[in-house]
Amino acid sequence: MRKLLMVLLLGILVSGCGTENRVNNNQNDVKNEGGQGIVAGEMAASLKEESPLIFQYEVKNQTEEEITLEFTSSQRFDYSVKTKDGKEIFLFSSVASFLQALGEEKVKQGESLTYEIDLHELSLGKGEYILTAWMTPKDGKKYEVTKEFTVE
Repeated sequence: MRKLLMVLLLGILVSGCGTENRVNNNQNDVKNEGGQGIVAGEMAASLKEESPLIFQYEVKNQTEEEITLEFTSSQRFDYSVKTKDGKEIFLFSSVASFLQALGEEKVKQGESLTYEIDLHELSLGKGEYILTAWMTPKDGKKYEVTKEFTVE
């Protein structure tokens, strides 16, 4: 009788642990659906307007491993501003200077690279524009993202 009782208690303990893991996994799934958790296998780029003409370009590592981006210069990202009809009026790399030195950025799981883009110096006239930002690694994806904005 005691052996049966011990086996029964052990079975309840083991099944209770399994249930707890499933509950935690479901909580993580809910977090992922809201954009807060980690989605395996993707680096996600975003472009947000923090205030008028100031944008934040972010590339977040949502994979389960550290990502290394290799660069052929000190430039890490680039951006362009186009009119609504597609005419490019500004390209950051055409007016900036960069060191010709190999470099890399390591982005750990859940961390991100963030860059501020300030368009105040462009003296943009009233109208609708398109801002496009991207990383400049030697190989691989560029994590390009586009955002429309209006100058009033």
